[in-house]
Amino acid sequence: MRHRGYLPKEELKTRSQLAKVVHRKPFLQGSLVNGTFKCGKSNCWCAKAKRGHVKCYLSIRIGGKRKMVYVPKPHEKQVREWVKTYKGISKGTAKISEYCFRRIKQE
Repeated sequence: MRHRGYLPKEELKTRSQLAKVVHRKPFLQGSLVNGTFKCGKSNCWCAKAKRGHVKCYLSIRIGGKRKMVYVPKPHEKQVREWVKTYKGISKGTAKISEYCFRRIKQE
């Protein structure tokens, strides 16, 4: 592999942006899912309704198994940002992979 100075400008820019994000922002690989449940209280509105209370869950793979982790309301915005950051990182690595593939085809 040659020195990175030989890389195309757009690849260098993508690598630089990706490095900044990875080093400065927290990220989570997963998805946020809204689920509903009935609380079980007989005097609650959900006892008579078709739907129940809406809760937010983080769907994540741990050790090859899918886990659904409850995200409390105060943390929902923060977790949403972390998932969004991961998706940006994933797009960045896909771009870099594409650049590398083009280089292999050219050589």
